[in-house]
Amino acid sequence: MPDKASPRSTFVHSPGEHLHYRVMGTGPCPVILLHGFAASLHTWDDLAPLFSPEEYTLHLLDLKGHGGSSRLPGDYSALHNARIIAAYIRSHGLTDIILIGHSFGGAVALLTALDCPDVRRLILIGAPGFPQHIPRFMRLLGLPVIGPLLVNAVPAAMIARAGLERAFHDRERITGRLIERYASGYRRKGAAHALAHTVRQIVPPHAAQITARYAGISIPVLLLWGDQDRVVPRWQGERLQRELRNPRLVIIPDCGHNPHEERPHETFAVIREFLVDNHGRTC
Repeated sequence: MPDKASPRSTFVHSPGEHLHYRVMGTGPCPVILLHGFAASLHTWDDLAPLFSPEEYTLHLLDLKGHGGSSRLPGDYSALHNARIIAAYIRSHGLTDIILIGHSFGGAVALLTALDCPDVRRLILIGAPGFPQHIPRFMRLLGLPVIGPLLVNAVPAAMIARAGLERAFHDRERITGRLIERYASGYRRKGAAHALAHTVRQIVPPHAAQITARYAGISIPVLLLWGDQDRVVPRWQGERLQRELRNPRLVIIPDCGHNPHEERPHETFAVIREFLVDNHGRTC
């Protein structure tokens, strides 16, 4: 994609609570992209250039506690992030939105779609829709006091590499540029504490009541998984396929938890096919 990106901007949700975002492209189809845990809007750096800027306008957001967004103590749950995303949508007057979320950002996107009628299509990439086993690193990070101290004591690049080695199936695709993409987030002031708060609130209360509402989502939903995902297992996508009314599950072979980074071209091809209607239109 040619560099038609706007300067980075800030959306203020409440005093002391803001989201950092970037808008790319000028097309008529609005797309909101939500990254996963311990990532930032840069997780889309390999996928975003594949969207035509004349066809799409991309809204790349840093979730609360991530990237350049606020990291003060408070509510870091997926449900609260979904409320912020809905407020962002209203404040920007967006309609007929394509909402894309990866991992934790996929959980946020799913919750946003439950109560936001302006979402027209939903794309979930390795997204946990149901409670599951939390990875060991996240459990350690969530420990009061000890977790943030541990993160601050270990070099950020080492933490980022370890996370990517678990997320990727083909480790040869883990480059220095990719490691730095994630390491920079751990170096930010207050990042360890914000991530620890996110972990502690990652499983929503009354989860059964939330999941019971999935059947009410009538919009088309693309469920996109790597067949070697060791972070959010494939059963999550298969169960979502059973619960949702209009789903399509696509499995990318020889791929881990981050298809948009490990296999961006294959991922975009699946997304593009999902978005284009029988007449070749996306909006």
